[in-house]
Amino acid sequence: MNSAAINNTYSTLPVSKWDARIRNNKKRRNAEIRRHIFLLILAAIFICTALFGINSMISEAGSAKESELSFKYYKNIRIGEDETLTSIAHTYADQEHYETHDSYIREVVYMNHLENADDIPAGTYLIIPYYSNILK
Repeated sequence: MNSAAINNTYSTLPVSKWDARIRNNKKRRNAEIRRHIFLLILAAIFICTALFGINSMISEAGSAKESELSFKYYKNIRIGEDETLTSIAHTYADQEHYETHDSYIREVVYMNHLENADDIPAGTYLIIPYYSNILK
């Protein structure tokens, strides 16, 4: 039987190849356990970071006040005798959502596929956008 020798400070002890194999397996298992612990810690750090990020996004989304929220709606109106797109823009366009009344008029013209925005006959139905703070 082949034997390997282990150096000891007091003497040299003979060790069988099975003892050396057991020792090597134990070292390998310990290294594998350390690797698993490292991966577990790394995964825990990743999960905590992800949860923190998701929580901060949810917190920011919930911080908006309900009065600051506005919802876009569409309304069907009938053009009267004296109404123009400019008068409709003065009624429904707000400065918070439209830079000018012309931008509101452009949106109404686009939505209704109008060719001539200046000449809309009375009795014509138009779809117009408006904003409200109330969720309907």
